[in-house]
Amino acid sequence: MTTFTIDMPTVLLFLFFGNLVTAGLLAIYSNDSVSYRTYHHFLTGKLLQSIAWILLAMRGQIPDVISAHVGNSLLLAGIAFEALAIISVEKHKKKWGAYYAIIVVVFIVIFWGFARQPNQYVYISSVFAATIFLTVAILVLQDVKKTALRYTLSVIYTVSSLILLVRGTNAFLHSDYKLMTNEFSQNLTFLSTYFLMIINGSGFLLLLREHTDELLKVANQELEQLAHIDSLTNLANRRKFREHLTYSILESRRRTEPLTLIMADIDFFKKYNDYYGHIFGDKCLVQVAEELQQQCQRGTDLIARFGGEEFAIVLINTDITKACLLAEAIHKRIRDLAIPHADSDVSDCVTLSMGIFSATPTSSEHDYDWFIIEADRRLYDAKHAGRNQSIFS
Repeated sequence: MTTFTIDMPTVLLFLFFGNLVTAGLLAIYSNDSVSYRTYHHFLTGKLLQSIAWILLAMRGQIPDVISAHVGNSLLLAGIAFEALAIISVEKHKKKWGAYYAIIVVVFIVIFWGFARQPNQYVYISSVFAATIFLTVAILVLQDVKKTALRYTLSVIYTVSSLILLVRGTNAFLHSDYKLMTNEFSQNLTFLSTYFLMIINGSGFLLLLREHTDELLKVANQELEQLAHIDSLTNLANRRKFREHLTYSILESRRRTEPLTLIMADIDFFKKYNDYYGHIFGDKCLVQVAEELQQQCQRGTDLIARFGGEEFAIVLINTDITKACLLAEAIHKRIRDLAIPHADSDVSDCVTLSMGIFSATPTSSEHDYDWFIIEADRRLYDAKHAGRNQSIFS
């Protein structure tokens, strides 16, 4: 029966070149969404592993203190740097950096102080490498969004750590076990290591891509929100208002429900600005906006800054009676604010005029423009009737 064997020095040389090439290719890649420290850790890890594998491949040709002790120390340090980079794609994890540093220091102390035989080299290095792999398998899944990529990497690192533990156990039980032993667990270990070298390089890049895509998605959501928000008052802007009113008209028509639009205007606001200045004018707008939001808290309500000192309130499934009660509550709250307005012709405090229009849209003619015209007409009537009041009909 033919036994499957592999040439260990050749595999070690492939690991040397593979890590070196991965480091070189990654050095060309740049991504502003991930910190330089993360790139630095991954590149350092690959370079240290590359040096370690060439030293290990020269076992028997150079002193053991260089091949085994220096080689294994560099290898574990490289694995630790690489592990830290992979788990830190989302955010740098300082405490795990300290943890890996302790693992490497403890390994060096034990390896240099107690490892005297080839089998000891194998089982000590295998156990420490498996420990690091297991932490990666766990930590890579700690992100809120557990993607298929993260599950795959976790499984690969788990399997690799188990193979290393099997190798370490065999080395512990057999005193003649050494690096170049052509034994099944040894062959499987180096094949899985070679496979892991390929996977973790591409996996790291895919994690970077995944992270970049997530940042881009969040940025687009923020831009979308900014495109619909008035920067001063944090109310919906004119664009959002148009979209919402159009949608509300269609829904109200479909459900045969009343829809109310309230147009509100701060009385004599130009005089307010002229008297107190634009800074206080902005503060006044913000205070009024906050009160409107406090009074309209249903999920379906929308308060928008329609323009300058004018606000619009969209109330789905609200008839004229309920709308008038809300308008009276708003009038009271604005009076309670007692914002001084010494140049007003109707009060010594800031007041509002409101036009209220409520209807159940039944045809295509009952559109956005129709609601705006009707509510605006009532606001005009409220101003001409003396301001500081609501008009409906």
